[in-house]
Amino acid sequence: MIYYNSKYLSEKLGINPAKWKRWAREFLPPDPLGGLQSGVARQFNVKDAFKVYLGGYLVSEMKFTIPYASQILTELSAWLQNNGFFSFSPRRDSKNCPQPYHIYIYGVGPQRFAYAVRMVAATESCDERHHQQTFLQTLIGTDKDPLIAGTAKSGHLLAISALYCDFLDHIA
Repeated sequence: MIYYNSKYLSEKLGINPAKWKRWAREFLPPDPLGGLQSGVARQFNVKDAFKVYLGGYLVSEMKFTIPYASQILTELSAWLQNNGFFSFSPRRDSKNCPQPYHIYIYGVGPQRFAYAVRMVAATESCDERHHQQTFLQTLIGTDKDPLIAGTAKSGHLLAISALYCDFLDHIA
């Protein structure tokens, strides 16, 4: 298993080192070997590094607060693990990204989120300007997709596969 340190990851991902360390403290459990006074630098496997990167992306780019980003990570963790995004050894070469998944994040009440994860299964061209897509969908935290049901006023779109591929390309 390959391990990375904070300096390497923050440099490769273009993230301020202090910000990376703060996100690591926020989105990962305490380091059993390290601490502020221990003199041992935290080591990250690919799974933990991507978890910090994803949490940081939710905060910096999608403008969620750190508590909300932590909640989103917790609620999506099982799906991310089951679909290879929290793998210790990702299987991917530079030309083949995983199946494109998109996660729609909806606020459905005070401090509550619902998620619709979509994977495009097929695309058919109707004409030059119109395409028909068939997708497979997984719902998390809801029985009905708020967008399809017409109850969502807005949502956030996270192209998780593209984000993951970008992450892997940068740390390679």
